[in-house]
Amino acid sequence: MPVRRRQQRRVRSMSTCSWCLPANTLRTGTCADTGIPASDLPAPVNGARRAIVATGRRIGGMVHRLLPLLLLAAVACSPTPPPQPSRYPLTGQVLAVHLDRNELTVKHDEIPGFMMAMTMTFPAEREVVLDLTPGDLISATLEVLDGQARLLDVKRTGSAPLPGNTNEIALAAGLLEVGDAVPDAALIDQTDRRRSLAEWTGTPTLYGFTYTTCPLPNYCPLIDRNFARLQEAIAADDTLRGRVRLVTITIDPSHDTPDVLARHAEVLGADPAVWTFLTGDPATVDRIAGRFGVGIVRPDEPGGEIRHNLRTTLVGADGHVLEIYSGNDWSIETVLSAMRRAVG
Repeated sequence: MPVRRRQQRRVRSMSTCSWCLPANTLRTGTCADTGIPASDLPAPVNGARRAIVATGRRIGGMVHRLLPLLLLAAVACSPTPPPQPSRYPLTGQVLAVHLDRNELTVKHDEIPGFMMAMTMTFPAEREVVLDLTPGDLISATLEVLDGQARLLDVKRTGSAPLPGNTNEIALAAGLLEVGDAVPDAALIDQTDRRRSLAEWTGTPTLYGFTYTTCPLPNYCPLIDRNFARLQEAIAADDTLRGRVRLVTITIDPSHDTPDVLARHAEVLGADPAVWTFLTGDPATVDRIAGRFGVGIVRPDEPGGEIRHNLRTTLVGADGHVLEIYSGNDWSIETVLSAMRRAVG
């Protein structure tokens, strides 16, 4: 082989091996690739060495700047731990047992830091529901997760008479909402005639709940006045006349007998063809009021004030709830407009 080609090959080999040796490396031994003694290899060119060092520094700086972003990405991509339930001790009395839904209606004491004392319905284990009856006193753990609550570790601690001056049990059975069908009930009107709520199916009807001795002017008396004004407006409206009805159900059936309701209707100028007053046995009244969302707490002594809320409901001709007016701030025109839509 000519000398010139051997020298070129030797230079290329030496150049390749020289990049493997840092500047401060002891130049001893033999290159593994060429077999040339390391002492014979030329040192890397200074400019090339500086370029390598600068490149290393740039790479190190990039890694230093990107490291926080890489860490954040790793955290973001890591799986989110599932939410953990909250648990609270609960004590109270079972008001109703719902075997078909595996639920208990419980009038519970205050749950410190979470909920005031009230009556609510909770799901529970099937064997627990089967073992309890209304009136039982219980202790349990209330577990809450994602807005859903259930009772765990339910233990019977005794029993007590059910409250008799309230319709809490009926309320807990579930309130009617828009779209729900109105349940039937047997009641008695102001003429002492037995009536069924199903009789009003086929005619849009507005239901209200009051009692004749209510002392608060902005409660029952206001609802009565609003119904009287609605009766007048209906009579003057060609679209509504003869096509809608008004029904007032008393929440004080012990006092508001048919005779009392008849006198009350006369004072209000109620037209029996439009406006009917109903009473009935207390259990039936409590049940139907509770379904319509009217809570009742009666006084321990006769003649005292009955505590209740106001809830007026418009039911369509098909017997399903169309509109619900809570409180006493609904307007006459709002109800009339809803009635016009109901009659089509």
